[in-house]
Amino acid sequence: MEDLTEVLRAGETVVKRRRQSRRRRENTATIDSRNFTKANWFCRMMSIPAISESQTSATLRVFTMWSAVLAYFISGLLGVFFPELLSALFFMKFTGHDKAYWRINCALLTVIGFLYIVMAKSRPLITGNGAILGTVPERLLFVVAVLVWLCYQSLLSLPFAAAFSLLDSVLAIVTYIIWYRNTPEASLKKCLVEIGKLMIPFLGPAKNWSSNIVQIISYLEMVISVTLIVRPDVARDLMGLDAFQGFSKGMVSLFFMQMVVIGWLQVLGGGDGNEACPIAAVFYRIAWKIPVVSLMYYFNHLERGFALAVAVADLASASVILISLCVEVLPSKKDN
Repeated sequence: MEDLTEVLRAGETVVKRRRQSRRRRENTATIDSRNFTKANWFCRMMSIPAISESQTSATLRVFTMWSAVLAYFISGLLGVFFPELLSALFFMKFTGHDKAYWRINCALLTVIGFLYIVMAKSRPLITGNGAILGTVPERLLFVVAVLVWLCYQSLLSLPFAAAFSLLDSVLAIVTYIIWYRNTPEASLKKCLVEIGKLMIPFLGPAKNWSSNIVQIISYLEMVISVTLIVRPDVARDLMGLDAFQGFSKGMVSLFFMQMVVIGWLQVLGGGDGNEACPIAAVFYRIAWKIPVVSLMYYFNHLERGFALAVAVADLASASVILISLCVEVLPSKKDN
């Protein structure tokens, strides 16, 4: 009888050890997976794996992501590779450098779509949907106003201005309606408060240095770009561009309008503290914008001054943000 009891105890001990060993392996695998995600900047940028969210956030973010894919990202790619296709649709006949400016504007439209996608998938540090809500006044008040003004000055065609004004207005209104119908005690004041919490660097919950740096750089880009929207002739003189022909002047103003939009999206992304925004700010510059501008200059589609100004500014901004990201990684490596 005693022998049987000892055998049973020995069996229980073996089972317990196997369970403990299995748990250790599972914990190790989980930690390794988290460390891989943290070290893999692409996964962090695209928020892989996805997180579970409330119904309000999920609906709003899914709408934001897919509307950006269809309205901005794909349209931008089509405009870059098939410029005549979209220009014919908007009755814009190219002369001089119009085609090159059209392509670079479409490249920025792709960047805008990409930043919307990253924002929709990101994990915000600050509770709420302030970053996505911040796109509502940007679309309704800024983009529409600039497009109407450019059309009034005969710098852009009416079909182009009308199409994108209508598109941005509809997307902005639908975004607000989705948020309003699914948010308890929703109001215009609450919407503005959520947006306002993201505006000032270094305030609110502790954020990574890279997020604050993205905001500061973006504000600087916005100030410069707003000035050059109104005075494209100044941009022409500073960058040594050829004399404006056809829609060239309007295209240059449109370029800086989109720079303001990109800056605003980065202010929002940096403001809510999501770790994806600084990585995306480096990624789109290095992987897309600088190569596109460089190739267009190489094939004599873009003036040297324009290409040099854009490439140098983006390379400097990307370098500063990248350094801050690398500095943030160092302490975690020492801890490990």
